[in-house]
Amino acid sequence: MSSNQQISDYVYYYPQVLDSNICNNIVNYFDKNAKWTTSTFSTAYKNTGTSQVIMDEYWIRSKDEHHEHLKTGFEQAVNDYISVYDKIKIQAYTQFRINRYGAGGFMNTHIDNIHYSHGQQQGYPHLTSLIFLNDSYDGGEFVVAEKSFNGEAGAAVVFPASFMYPHKVNVVRNGERWSCAAWLR
Repeated sequence: MSSNQQISDYVYYYPQVLDSNICNNIVNYFDKNAKWTTSTFSTAYKNTGTSQVIMDEYWIRSKDEHHEHLKTGFEQAVNDYISVYDKIKIQAYTQFRINRYGAGGFMNTHIDNIHYSHGQQQGYPHLTSLIFLNDSYDGGEFVVAEKSFNGEAGAAVVFPASFMYPHKVNVVRNGERWSCAAWLR
């Protein structure tokens, strides 16, 4: 990092990697068809349960409907990011995780140092990518490196998955906040 660069300079926001109509279809489909589980919060040493997060999650499989739409959106954002930072070599994406936060939902500050968390493949991720699937909620801002995103439906954020990028989701005050996350190793 040069003396002119800030940590936040490595957090990229992509306004529209997916069409908002596709996002709406994704939300409607998974709202009706996903087998939701309550998300838990893990550290390098233990699973701390639900005290640090209130969110439902569903891990998308490659055969699930809309997987290809999400893959295309992630690839558009990530490929642009690694074209700028060409020392990053992506070997694999994790499964995609749909996140559904109801009113009162949140995720406390954490880092994505997930060597083997939530059943993911082994290997520390290089990048985190998040696609916002809706924008019809209040609160629920995504905060990373002193940047705060309300994220319109179809927008993506990409940033390094390291100790230097703690991030969180603020409490959702009204509505449901939907997003999809992927980690790249």
